[in-house]
Amino acid sequence: MSKHKYGYMEESEQKEYKAKAILKDETRVLTLKEYRMLKEHLSPEYNAICDVLLHTGMRMPELRKFAENPDWYDGRRRCIELPRKAIRKEKTLFKYRQINLTIDGCKAVDHFQKLILANMRIPTRQSMIGVLCRAAVAAQLPDGDKGIQPKMFRKTLVSLLMKVYPERMLEIANNMGHTLDVMQTYYVNLSMAPDDFTDAKKFLKGWGNTE
Repeated sequence: MSKHKYGYMEESEQKEYKAKAILKDETRVLTLKEYRMLKEHLSPEYNAICDVLLHTGMRMPELRKFAENPDWYDGRRRCIELPRKAIRKEKTLFKYRQINLTIDGCKAVDHFQKLILANMRIPTRQSMIGVLCRAAVAAQLPDGDKGIQPKMFRKTLVSLLMKVYPERMLEIANNMGHTLDVMQTYYVNLSMAPDDFTDAKKFLKGWGNTE
């Protein structure tokens, strides 16, 4: 039940609010429900690429380097070791980082690497924006293609991690290659519907070999 000025309302009487896009610095943060809806309108190859981007939080240039260097992945330890040459962003303080994976994240990476061996090509950023925007509109996501771009997968992952594991901010910052100042400025206090939070906990179960 929820309270209003005349007393309490039954769940069936509560107002239903229209879903809105979650944006951080004009980039979309997807709920996992929205992500599943988006995937229904993407090709198998795009699904594989987007799955890896979401599970790893890699930037597009890092993904390209990883595709050329599959040995950076350690399935036994459930992680990817990104060396200095993979991290192309000049402003970052982290010239090396370890990316933690869940079991599902490992499955996504395994599938991605099989498709790369079968000559799957990674599209340009501009091509991806067009495909993702069209898929968002076709999927009827809240606010359509607002904020849709490849880096939304990275922002989605770090936002979900901070919501589920706020006490692990330092570990998450190192995993993503962010400073604590960036984490505290942009990724603390994300509001989330209860069912979206439940989805996030299931998605991230076992991240960093904790469960």
